[in-house]
Amino acid sequence: MDFCRDAGRRRALMIGSMIGGVLALWLVAPGQGQAFTLKDAEFVVSVSDGEGNERQTLSDLVPYLPDRACFGWRLRLTGVPALVKYREVLKLPVAPAFWSGEGDEYSPHRFSADRTLVTTEEFAAPDADGWIASTWCIVEGDPAGPHSIDVYIEDRLARHFDFEVRKLSGTTEN
Repeated sequence: MDFCRDAGRRRALMIGSMIGGVLALWLVAPGQGQAFTLKDAEFVVSVSDGEGNERQTLSDLVPYLPDRACFGWRLRLTGVPALVKYREVLKLPVAPAFWSGEGDEYSPHRFSADRTLVTTEEFAAPDADGWIASTWCIVEGDPAGPHSIDVYIEDRLARHFDFEVRKLSGTTEN
């Protein structure tokens, strides 16, 4: 399972996360999380045609298309500070062949012993409309089947998403 599509974006996110973490420590005192309101929640699936074109849709079905299909959540919040601490818990039916960030001490991801659960802690700056988001992409060796994501804002469960990664007919099984 890959958090982003390429190493350059991963490096940029890593640097941005570190800067965001430092800013968050400066902007928000520990233990003083603010109340928030969840205005909207979306689970978004995007599929690339391999030529730079991408189509996004709201769905709980993710096609198993390595290096082409991505999925993620978007939350629209009100009553939050300029920088929001979130925790994302992604559960897979079985362990993938590869986890982005596995073995990297600087990764924001922490993996369960059986490798079916990854917990990511990050900071995000809501956009002008209050949206924050996170995306994962399907890579070769990821499992098909039922998945779920729990998103916590300031240590409060904001939203639970159930979805399925499904192999299309004509693809090989893992």
